[in-house]
Amino acid sequence: MSVVIYSVQRVLALLLLLCAPLLYAGNGIVLLLSSDALPYREVEQGIRATLFEQQSAIPIASLTLDSLLSEEAVLPDDIDVLVTIGTRATRYALQENISDTIYSSFITASGLLREITTEKGFPDALKGAVVLDQPAERVILLAKLISPQATRLGTVVNASAPNRLSEFKRVAQRRGLKLIAASLFEESNPIADLKKIFAKSDVFLVIPDKANFNSKIAKWILFLSYRHRVPVIGYSKKYTDAGALISIFSSPLEVGRDTGERLLSYLSLKSQKAPMVRLQYPRYFSLSINDKVVESLGLTIGNEAQLKERMRQQLSASVRDESGLVLEVVEQ
Repeated sequence: MSVVIYSVQRVLALLLLLCAPLLYAGNGIVLLLSSDALPYREVEQGIRATLFEQQSAIPIASLTLDSLLSEEAVLPDDIDVLVTIGTRATRYALQENISDTIYSSFITASGLLREITTEKGFPDALKGAVVLDQPAERVILLAKLISPQATRLGTVVNASAPNRLSEFKRVAQRRGLKLIAASLFEESNPIADLKKIFAKSDVFLVIPDKANFNSKIAKWILFLSYRHRVPVIGYSKKYTDAGALISIFSSPLEVGRDTGERLLSYLSLKSQKAPMVRLQYPRYFSLSINDKVVESLGLTIGNEAQLKERMRQQLSASVRDESGLVLEVVEQ
């Protein structure tokens, strides 16, 4: 059934694209995918579905980075926005200056900051980005919900790359919690530092970073979680399946939906010279619980839907913008 629905959406999007020039005064949007892999296509699907649901008449075209590099496809001239989906596409677009209006999606905050770190800060071409990371407010609230008596949260970050440690410390302090953290270098042995942190932590938070850094420490995090009986909050369903108590993440479709909505907002505000958020957390998120770990730790936390509703209620009371903390606001 899902395949049929996807096909219908693509057909409807194509019909909209054909009709759009009669209804939309601009030149449209191009989606540049890092590859043809399913997650990038799902982000594309989420963007297209959102624009269709909003009855937008904006023309959309899609191409992969490989097709562009092999010259099988050509980037159209005078487009309104180039949307880069994934790290590889974002890196290429920024390094090669292929557009003066770039909107990035489906990339970690640390990954994006690595690509754009210059003395002048954000490049002028990068108009906005929807990152994969969850806001610290959301993650730390989840920690309190699964372990109400917790007072100490543990985590580690990559010392060799931009990280969000100050944001997590700020939110933890506001909620009356102590954040115990260590900065690890990629070439160092993480075991000693992780042992010290787990010995002092009530809940351990995994903050996403570079894939090789994450994979290097994941097995030790899950091993020490089991040994010290400390619940781990991961950032993907795979982390939950591997042994984390729970993970909080935004799926490719959710990121695509959010990106589509923000694109519409950007285009509507573009002519008004309104303040613009350059880096934004995803509005929509999912939870994944490992029931065996919940039972092993003797916890009662409810199911994903119940937890998510409790989070929504408390977030709406404390954070007006559900997308989380704004990393940077600039005047256009």
